[in-house]
Amino acid sequence: MCGRYTLRKGLSNVAEKLGDYLLEAAPESVSSIGPRYNIAPTQNNLVLRQSFDNPDRLQAAYLRWGLVPSWSKTPQTQAPMINARSETVAEKPSFRAAFQRRRCLVPADGFYEWKKTKGLNQPYFFSMADDSVFLMAGIWETWQGDHNKRFDSYTILTTHANSLMAKYHERMPVILSGESLKTWLEPSVTQLGATERHELFAPIDAALMSCRPANPAVNNNRSEGPKCLEAPEEKPIPQLDLDI
Repeated sequence: MCGRYTLRKGLSNVAEKLGDYLLEAAPESVSSIGPRYNIAPTQNNLVLRQSFDNPDRLQAAYLRWGLVPSWSKTPQTQAPMINARSETVAEKPSFRAAFQRRRCLVPADGFYEWKKTKGLNQPYFFSMADDSVFLMAGIWETWQGDHNKRFDSYTILTTHANSLMAKYHERMPVILSGESLKTWLEPSVTQLGATERHELFAPIDAALMSCRPANPAVNNNRSEGPKCLEAPEEKPIPQLDLDI
């Protein structure tokens, strides 16, 4: 799955990963956002979606993480829908419409996963081996309520884990690049057969990734800054006094 992630680099680094797509000038409210070390569910974050005027361009938007379907009676769901399984995203009622018409890219340069270690919930940080920006597959939706209250939200697609991730969790985000990125944004993606969709959503090669322990402070949504990536302190092993 993907329950927390980071985006420490700016829009210029993100734009380098977009291939043939051009990034529209971002509004000040988006371009002024600083480095993020602990992006958590229900927070507003950077998402790239196709321009409403030109599908060859992408616009940077600030959306809430945790998709709320347009037909929901309230702006809150029982549990934030932060992830959507790529195997069923085309069929699930909560995601089907967004998959067909509102696909997007979610920039990141790392994500966290947890593993029980000696009774503690230890976070681990996964990134590209070169620490570069990557793009996760996402879908977005608009919810509108009474008195013109409205907001846009998104969720991140997941796939089965690669050999590195499998040591920590059975799922991981769908990471796109090159042709897979273009395929994801094209309308024809909804017509792909099961085999082609499986290939599109295949996990990224584990050899391209790295993993290291992170600071347990990241477990708190309010924790921010470089300290989130600091390795946990090793507690010294007590020495027994063997003198007689």
